[in-house]
Amino acid sequence: MYNDIKDCSKNGFGDKGRIRAGFENYRAGKPILNNSQRLSKDEEVGRSKGGSRNVAATLFLRGYESADTAKQEQALTEFANANGCWFTLEEIEAEFGQEFFKNLFDEFGARAAKSGAEASIYRYDDKHLLKVIRYDIWDVRPLGFLDNRIALHNKEFPGTYYELIGFCRGKYNKFSFVVKQPYIKGIEPTEAEIEAEMIKRGYSKDYLYEAAYNSDDGNYIIRDLHVGNWIKGYNDKMYCIDPVPCLGLKRKYEKI
Repeated sequence: MYNDIKDCSKNGFGDKGRIRAGFENYRAGKPILNNSQRLSKDEEVGRSKGGSRNVAATLFLRGYESADTAKQEQALTEFANANGCWFTLEEIEAEFGQEFFKNLFDEFGARAAKSGAEASIYRYDDKHLLKVIRYDIWDVRPLGFLDNRIALHNKEFPGTYYELIGFCRGKYNKFSFVVKQPYIKGIEPTEAEIEAEMIKRGYSKDYLYEAAYNSDDGNYIIRDLHVGNWIKGYNDKMYCIDPVPCLGLKRKYEKI
């Protein structure tokens, strides 16, 4: 359908390409009202920060909250095809270049991003990265990614918020989310710096699970907080770039 994504003028997308142009045009439209009550008001603000497409995808799953993985994937695939946000890896690489298999270094030689088993990472522009993330490594169903990896992430770590661009079949042909994230430059912090940051945020280390923290109010559990998922910016601020949050044991996910 798109034989030459890089020659954007052939497709009527100016110099941006189908993925960028489609996302930015959608983003510039009237915001979609987020009337989901699945999470708290503050947490739903995190969902809204993930963009109108993120809100629309969540609302599209209303009635599918208890559906199995295959049905949720099918529903989101139908949503994506209807809204022009289903992509192939070939399209993504044609528009954004090859993924970063090794560390992406900035001009000072410091680590900024790296593709791994869960995510393929590309440069969206000078200030943002594009990530293709498998949901199934940490979440049982796609809705879990929308709830945890976008809404809760954005609420707890707004400096590295995700915006949902679309969907694709990523590594190993796995259903994946295509997101945009601020490109943070800096250095890798120490484990002591991470622990100090989480304590400052109202969390305590979970000694039963590696690289996990529990919020002191019992609202959240955040996993995968190892040093590779943090960047200490040149402004000395700490940025968690790929947390895995979920609601604490005393909380539950409501119907959308």
